[in-house]
Amino acid sequence: TSVNVSWDQIPNIARNGIIITYEVKYSWSLGNGHIGTNYTNTSGATDQLVLNWLQECVQYRISVRAYTNQGPGPFSEEVLDSSLNINAQVPQPPDVPPNALTATSANLTWSCPLEKNYTIISYSVNVTLDNPYSVNADCVHGQNRSYYFTVPAYQRYLYISLVPFTSYSFAVLVYTTEGEGALSVPRLFTTLQAPPTSPLNISASVLSYSSLLMSWSPPTCSNGIISGYMVTY
Repeated sequence: TSVNVSWDQIPNIARNGIIITYEVKYSWSLGNGHIGTNYTNTSGATDQLVLNWLQECVQYRISVRAYTNQGPGPFSEEVLDSSLNINAQVPQPPDVPPNALTATSANLTWSCPLEKNYTIISYSVNVTLDNPYSVNADCVHGQNRSYYFTVPAYQRYLYISLVPFTSYSFAVLVYTTEGEGALSVPRLFTTLQAPPTSPLNISASVLSYSSLLMSWSPPTCSNGIISGYMVTY
């Protein structure tokens, strides 16, 4: 991430000499309490500078001062990095790619708010069973089948354990120094298939001296589409 910083030239009457360079100070604070400051100088007395390698989802405070061959003048008033200032809603998360899914887990990712003017403290990720009548819904533990996970501000992913062959939705909201943002538009995904649990209620009825009738109930957790049963004896 980069931002172009520009400023007006100091009027001639206030320069107190020949300006040879400008120094740009940019500082930031993270939700974990870390505070940092960097300084960089222009090449000559230009009136703009591009700051590169800035962190996403971080608000910067920027000020500028001029130098003559006698040293620096005072810093200007701080301004907020306006290129990162909008609202605090996380965009709809992207599709969960196949390589981020297994039968029992998912690696969920999202982007920082497109625009903000406050410091992000943390994210809250809501993972919800999408269809309570799905084939494997009974294997999802918990009465409400909806969970919230808190994720630190510097992290925009969540690795969670889930139930096989089950449809979920997830959405993300952001907590900032100004409060709670809006929940993003949900994204749907389905975990992969896995081997089923054991069949239930197995019974055998004698049909004749040389035959039995076997019966059973489907597994509680099919974990996929059952294509057949194998009986061993």
